[in-house]
Amino acid sequence: MGFLTKKLETLQSEISIDAKKGFPILLAGAIVFLIFTFLPLMFPMETVYLIWIFGLGMIFPLGVGLGKVFGANILKAGNPLGTLGGIVAGAQAFYIPVFIIVYMHIPAYLPFTIGLLRGSHFLPYMWIYRSKAYLFVTLGVCFSSLIIGGYFVTHAYTFVPIAISLVYGIGVLFILRELKVEANK
Repeated sequence: MGFLTKKLETLQSEISIDAKKGFPILLAGAIVFLIFTFLPLMFPMETVYLIWIFGLGMIFPLGVGLGKVFGANILKAGNPLGTLGGIVAGAQAFYIPVFIIVYMHIPAYLPFTIGLLRGSHFLPYMWIYRSKAYLFVTLGVCFSSLIIGGYFVTHAYTFVPIAISLVYGIGVLFILRELKVEANK
């Protein structure tokens, strides 16, 4: 059991260093959701709804690109925890039909739905990267989406993306601090 625990800790350390705990993905999310904040000012709401659903697909490629800029290998092969992270991230594709159904029936609750589902998917990364920042991101995104998107529905398309962008941004700062502390050990 000790050997397996040590091996797992080594894999976690390697993926954390190689992928820089995935902070470029959060940074990309912060950018995309910040852009979402201004969509109602530029487009009719019917278009905004669709951009919310399909624009989320921009986060991953933008995150991979940002990863290259910051020297983070988001797509690192050879580490089974990287594969696990990919599976966790890939599961989000199954949320798209949920988003479409919400769009078709109650589009005002799309920020609520997207925020809760997208926020909750970050929880496993807390364990994969041994990062408390991902607990903050999960709770911050889920609670802000629940409160703003659930109770202040008329302002959800403005305030939910601002809240998500801020939570992601703070999460990035927490991760960078964690990486710095771990590098100094």
